[in-house]
Amino acid sequence: MIITKLMGGLGNQMFQYAFGKYLSSKHHSVLKIDTHLLLDRTPHKKFFVFRDYDLDIFNLKVEKATFQEVNNFTKRVALRIPDKVFNKLIGVKSSYIIEPHFHFSENCFAAADNSYLEGYWQTEKYFRPISDNLRIDDFSFKEPVAPKSAELARQIGNCNSVCVNVRRGDFVTTPFHGTCSPEYYKKGEAIIAAQINNPIFFVFSDEIDWCRENLSFDHPVTFVGHEYAGNKFQDYLRLMSACKHLIIPNSSFAWWAAWLNTYSQKIVIAPKAWFNDDTWNTKDILPTNWISL
Repeated sequence: MIITKLMGGLGNQMFQYAFGKYLSSKHHSVLKIDTHLLLDRTPHKKFFVFRDYDLDIFNLKVEKATFQEVNNFTKRVALRIPDKVFNKLIGVKSSYIIEPHFHFSENCFAAADNSYLEGYWQTEKYFRPISDNLRIDDFSFKEPVAPKSAELARQIGNCNSVCVNVRRGDFVTTPFHGTCSPEYYKKGEAIIAAQINNPIFFVFSDEIDWCRENLSFDHPVTFVGHEYAGNKFQDYLRLMSACKHLIIPNSSFAWWAAWLNTYSQKIVIAPKAWFNDDTWNTKDILPTNWISL
């Protein structure tokens, strides 16, 4: 059995599920998800944002781990008992895997069966062997697109569409993330316009009014309001990934919109700086065929 701890929003949960799915597939084992942190509403430290379970917008089928199943792994951490000692006590070989850093870890990737995973796992290197399965099956949407969004999807499909995603919200107030500047998006527009004819830009954001006031474009632009977002922003994700090209911020949600896009000639522009702290090594977050800016 593989148990993966879910934390953060939809994009983070997708990374956590994807790595757990890879390991369970590799070991022909069962994947279960630990949702206890998502359900916990006790006060946390400053800047903590409460999240909900969001993977239910997809067709994936996964069991939720029981408290006892989770406790079998986590109590060794609370008691500060090394894995080897703990395994001797319970008579079963198991491991509690904590992500050591933000770049790819060969040791984590090689985790054995009967492992509990705690981390963000933000690189496709953790699940590349099952990429097709994730795109076609696990991360296919459960509900049909809303009629209003379906019409916009048709427009997006009939032009050289470019998704521009602007993440603000809690990224403005927390010291960890930071936001991409209007200049970043202007440079992204220039790169796209130099490579494709007649681009049309579609702006998606959690603060769409801010975008109208602060972003300028030299090409046609449509600002996509939250009336198109859908339940848990699933239609936003679907519409963003339907655009032929994308300019994304340092957002795991936007990362997945770009990754789920299957257009063979897509151009994806993403920021080099994924966090405010430039000492964090994030070299593996962006796929090699994306443009870092």
